[in-house]
Amino acid sequence: MKRPKGEDGFNSMLPEHILQRILCFLSQKEAVRTSVLSKSWRSIWCTRPNLDFSIQAFEGNKQDFITTVDNTLQRYLDQRLCIEEFSLRVSIGGDDDEESMPALEQWIRLVTNMGLKELRLRNSTEDYKNNHLPSVVFEAESLKYLHLDRFIVDQTTIRRILLLKNLKSLDLQRVSIKDDIFEKIILSCPLIETLAVRNCRTLATIDATSLQNLKKFTFLNDDVPFVDYCRIKIHTPSLEIIDCNGGCIPFLKGADFRNLTRLSLTGVDSPLDHLSTCKFPILEILIISDWCGLEEIKLFIDAPKINNFEYCGDFIPSISFATTSSSSEWHSNIHLHYIDVFSSLWFLNLNELLKSLSQSEISLNIDQCSPIRENIAVQDNNIKPVVVDSLSLCFDLSSISSLMNALFCVCRPRLIDDSFFYGNGWEMDHIECLWDILLMHPDLEEVRLEIHDKNKKEWCPITLSQWPHCQQGVHVRTRFALKWRQTL
Repeated sequence: MKRPKGEDGFNSMLPEHILQRILCFLSQKEAVRTSVLSKSWRSIWCTRPNLDFSIQAFEGNKQDFITTVDNTLQRYLDQRLCIEEFSLRVSIGGDDDEESMPALEQWIRLVTNMGLKELRLRNSTEDYKNNHLPSVVFEAESLKYLHLDRFIVDQTTIRRILLLKNLKSLDLQRVSIKDDIFEKIILSCPLIETLAVRNCRTLATIDATSLQNLKKFTFLNDDVPFVDYCRIKIHTPSLEIIDCNGGCIPFLKGADFRNLTRLSLTGVDSPLDHLSTCKFPILEILIISDWCGLEEIKLFIDAPKINNFEYCGDFIPSISFATTSSSSEWHSNIHLHYIDVFSSLWFLNLNELLKSLSQSEISLNIDQCSPIRENIAVQDNNIKPVVVDSLSLCFDLSSISSLMNALFCVCRPRLIDDSFFYGNGWEMDHIECLWDILLMHPDLEEVRLEIHDKNKKEWCPITLSQWPHCQQGVHVRTRFALKWRQTL
């Protein structure tokens, strides 16, 4: 059906500021494409308040890239248009690159005088030893958000730094910066609420104790090997989210975490002597992964509102939680990997951990790396198996009988699934082996083999003989549903 002449449809009825708001969610390339939608859209992309340029879109042609950005900014300037968000991915590097840095400085100076609120600068060149960030960046008083990737920030960069009282978010990624420069920037941005430091290898200390409004802190040091741990100091009472991967973040005795809702600690090197003295009155999510210091202590977490706990490591920790006040059941996910030696003591320690988490719905994942060469006798008259909602195993066929017999001494899984198995899940040999072991267990009243129906989005029971026909070259999620003879 043809559109009536002179009518652009519903889109033509929308006011210009609504159309510009829609374009804010599109990339620069997508925004240009909207010009064919109707007369109303034909030129609106030329006036949207957010600009996004990437050198990759020009296939590395720096001159075309520079000319395009120059012309676009000049047009905005001539029409007295506002630029609230400016994202730029450049490629600066090499002794023969004499144009990029002056152009970058000129662009930033222009947009900072056009109502700029958000600035994202990314350098795609890995060797950025000569790429000093222009000082004009820290003269932009209107900035609320600043993201920098692969630049050098030194004394020259901050020589004219102003009090950036509007800056709420600072994100530094692969930035070369020294401790004293970082501290000066932080002191000049007192109202920061979100701070992210990712793979900034020259930082030895992050001192953000002056940020009294800091709500979210992120630290990542995952691609910088053989670097000393960065020491982190932050103001705890205001924090709502802490995500640390690497680094050393000390927990002071009785530290105030009154507003913290999420705490994620991966591969950190922090003393834990006082963590048990801290209170987390509204903490909902706790994630601990590969934390070596945890092996030597018994950790108590006072978090009455906890609803999700995750642990990942190569040893069984000693962790207990205060009684929760949450009306709904909370969840715990235990992932034990790189297990070299299984022993009776290992399974007894596992039972202790599961007992401490018995208030929660437990998911247990075990990655068996070394074969079990003999049966393991788990002997303890006081041991009581703990109900586990789901058990996922990555196992060697020669060890599965010994592993399952020992596990059933310390836990009672409702489900055993293949979600953690390498490759495409269980093979027929694994299914048959588990089936035989489960059917022979005296405490099991019922065993069902089930597959997940993607269309119906539900689990359906099948027989052992039907299972090979359900695969048909495509991995189908499989599990065993178990009913035990007694309720624990």
